[in-house]
Amino acid sequence: MPFLGFREGRETRGTMGLWAGVKFLVKETITYKTVKVRRPRPGLPAKTECSFAPLTTNPERPSNRSPDARHPYRFPPPVISQLVKTYDKTLILLHLFFMSLITTYAFYSIVVSHSYMKFETPTTSVTQSLYRDDFDDLAGDATSTLPYCVGTGNDLVDYVSVANDTYKDPQCVRLDAWEFTQKDANAMWVNTHFRQRTVTRTCPGKDGTEFKACTETVSNVRDAFIAGPEQLALDLSFTVTATFGLAQPPAELIIRKPDGSTVTHSPGPKNDAARLTIGDILSSAGIDLDAQSPTAAGKSSVFASKRAPHRLMGVHLRVKLESTNTNPDPWRPFDTTLRTFVSVEFVPTKEMFGPATHVYYVGGHLDFDDNLPSLQSHDQVRVERHWSGVYIEYESGGEVGKVDLITTMMAITNAFVLIGMATAIVDNIGQLISARFYDDKYEDDGEREILENIASQLEEPGHLGVPFDPKNLRLMSDDDVPGMNYEDAMYNIMNQIREIEDRLSMIPEEEGEFVEAEGGGPSRQPDGYPPLYLVEEISAEKRMKALEEEEEEPEPAEILLYPGVQMMGRGCGNVLSKAVSRQQFTLTVVKDKVRMKALRDGPGYMKDGVGRFEPLKMGKAVVLTVGDKVVFRMREGKQGGHLGVHTILEEGGEDKEIGWLESIRIQLGC
Repeated sequence: MPFLGFREGRETRGTMGLWAGVKFLVKETITYKTVKVRRPRPGLPAKTECSFAPLTTNPERPSNRSPDARHPYRFPPPVISQLVKTYDKTLILLHLFFMSLITTYAFYSIVVSHSYMKFETPTTSVTQSLYRDDFDDLAGDATSTLPYCVGTGNDLVDYVSVANDTYKDPQCVRLDAWEFTQKDANAMWVNTHFRQRTVTRTCPGKDGTEFKACTETVSNVRDAFIAGPEQLALDLSFTVTATFGLAQPPAELIIRKPDGSTVTHSPGPKNDAARLTIGDILSSAGIDLDAQSPTAAGKSSVFASKRAPHRLMGVHLRVKLESTNTNPDPWRPFDTTLRTFVSVEFVPTKEMFGPATHVYYVGGHLDFDDNLPSLQSHDQVRVERHWSGVYIEYESGGEVGKVDLITTMMAITNAFVLIGMATAIVDNIGQLISARFYDDKYEDDGEREILENIASQLEEPGHLGVPFDPKNLRLMSDDDVPGMNYEDAMYNIMNQIREIEDRLSMIPEEEGEFVEAEGGGPSRQPDGYPPLYLVEEISAEKRMKALEEEEEEPEPAEILLYPGVQMMGRGCGNVLSKAVSRQQFTLTVVKDKVRMKALRDGPGYMKDGVGRFEPLKMGKAVVLTVGDKVVFRMREGKQGGHLGVHTILEEGGEDKEIGWLESIRIQLGC
C-alpha cells in the first residue's frame, strides 16, 4: 500500500519541521542581542546635517515654489539602530545570569519589598485603663507567702545608695491600686517600693518672720514593698494614624517574647482592648523584679557581692509599637492587613528610678483660725513617700504605605536601568573575549554605510529606483569638466518641449481665430466660455505693509480680459493705476486661450504647474490659459519698483458688456 508509506513520510516530515521550528524559536529567544555602535573610519568625513538649497540657482529664472515642492527629500533619511546577534555561549550564559539576578532583584524590590508603595512612619496612640480584679483578689492573702516579704532578717535587700541611704529589711504592705499607680498621656507608673518618713518642722513665731530659724526632725523611717503589683493588669487599645487618611485599630496585635515566640490578639472592628498584666509586660522584656539590677550603683560590703533588685531600684520599660500594612512573607506580597508588633525593651538605670515624691500633711497650724495674726504658719508635720517602680512608656514606629503611581514608575524605571547596565557589562566582556563580537558590535568600516545610503536612495519617493540623488548629477563636457547640473539640463529640455507643444497645439483653425481676433474689434465670449480676468497676487510684504498702514486686508486688483485684442499698460487694458508702467504687451483672448505678445522687453509668464517664470522678449508671443500667470513691471524706473504678478482666472467678477467708450479705446489700442 504505497499511499500508507507516503502518508507516514508526510507525518514524519511534518513532525521534524515542527521540531526544527521549535528549536529555531528557542535559539532566537536565548540569543544575545545588542545595539550596533558606529565609529567613523579614520579619514572619512564626519556626518553633518544636510542644508537645503533650491534646485534653481539661476537669477534670471526666479522660483516661487515651496521648499517641499522643489526638494521632496529635504532632510536625510533617519538612521535606524541595528541589532547585533551572537550565538556565543559564554555571552549568552553571562547575559542570562545577569538578567536572572536583575529579574530576581526587581521582583523582590517591587513585589516583596513593596517599592510600588509610598511609606511613612505612623502614629500609634494608646488608650490604657487599669483592671484590678485579679489584684484585689489577693488583698486578703498573707504577705508572708511572698518571697520578698519574709520579715526581719531578709537578705534580699541590704543596700547602701550612693547618697548613703541604707535600705534593709523592708516591710510588705497592701495598697489600693490608685495609691501606687500614676497614669500619664502616653505612659504609666506602677510603683513597687517606697520609703516613708515623718518630718516635723518647728518654727519660732507665728507669722513666719523667723522662717530661717525653722528646724526639721526626721523620724519613723520605714521601707516597704507593695504586695503583688505584678497582678495588676492594663487594658490597652491602639489606634494607628497616618497622613494619607489611615485612622483605624490594627487588625492584629502581635506581642513578641524574649524567646522569639509571639502572642497574637485580634481587636476586631470594635477595637477590643488587649489585657496584659504588669508581670506579662515585665516578662516580655525579660525582667524579674526580684532579680538583681545589673546597672545599679551603690556601696557597702554587701553591694560588692550582690546588687540591689529591680523591685527596689525601679525599672524603665519602653514599649515599641511598630505598625505596618505589608507582609514580609514573600508568598503573601499583597497582604495589606494592618498589624502592630509590640516589643518591650529594658532601659538601664544606675540609680533608683521612680516618680515624684508624695507629701502628706498630718498636723500643724493649718486651720483658718481667726485668732491667728496671719494665715501663714510653718509649724507642720508631714509624711513623705519616696517611690520607685516600673515606668512604662510607649513609642510609635514602623511603616505604613499606600500604592503611589510615581513611586511605581520609579521602581519600574530602576529595573530597566539595571537591564541596560547588564547589557553594557556583557558588551564590555564580549569585546574583551571575542574579536568577532567586537567587529560586529563596533562598525568602523565605511562600506556598510555606503551600501545603506544606496539602499535608502533607492527607496526615496522623489527618485524611486535610483541609487543616488539626481540633483548631484552633472553633465560632463568633452574635456571631462563638470558642467550644468541635472536639474537645469532637464529644465531646458522640458522648456523646449513645452514650446514645441505650444506650437503644435496651434492648429490652423485656432491660429485663424487669433488672427481674426487681432484684426477685428471687441466681441463677446462664445457660449460656454466664461469671462477671463487677471487677478493680482498680493505678496506677503505688501500685505504686511497694508496692515501696518491701513490696518485692513488689501483687496487684489482685477483686470477684465475682453474677447479680442487689448493692450496692457498705463491707462490701457482697464489698468488705471499710475503705478503701472507704460505699454508693455498685448493680450488676445479667444475662448479660454490668451495669446500674450511683448511690445518691449520686461514682461514674463509662468505656466501652471511649472513653478518658474520665463521672460518674454520684445516681439515674442506665448499662448496661455486659465491658471497661468503673467508678470509686468510696476513703477518702472522708480525706487521700490517690483513685479506685478497676476493669475488668469475664470472667476472674480460678473460678465460685463463692452460700452461704446470702451469699444473706441480698444480700437485705438489704448
